Amino acid sequence: MVEKKEKLILDLALREKLSDLEYKELEKTLTQAFGSHSRDILSIFIIHNMDEQAGSDRAVQTTLYPTVFHQGITITRAVVEKRDFENAFFNETRLIITEEYVGDDEKLKDWTRDYIFTPNQNGDWELSGFSGVMNFMGEDFNMDYLALKDDELPLP
Repeated sequence: MVEKKEKLILDLALREKLSDLEYKELEKTLTQAFGSHSRDILSIFIIHNMDEQAGSDRAVQTTLYPTVFHQGITITRAVVEKRDFENAFFNETRLIITEEYVGDDEKLKDWTRDYIFTPNQNGDWELSGFSGVMNFMGEDFNMDYLALKDDELPLP
């Protein structure tokens, strides 16, 4: 589940710009994958400029969004948490998948991110939120900051 979502993010992050049509298609794809959180993902990479002319290309912002496709990033935990209450209406079930940086880089030491999923009405896991650090910004950080894993390059 995480790989599919992060493949979309990696595809976006490795681009320099998006045409208006590409942006609209990406917006639809991210909404299908991330639901209401697609705006959060887009805001990490695309800065909306009020002075932009309609139809102009959109620059992709330089940032590091660690993914499972990067060296040193791994899924360290996947757990289903159930909380039952006296009134069944308040019962909750969540799947929490934790990614961590397990390498030696001091700047990324102790980095973690949780993807939090809840079951939808069909019983499928649906992204309901995140916790931890989403991305790193600044002069030192970009998607090349961590090398991609050679044996796990994302599929086209």
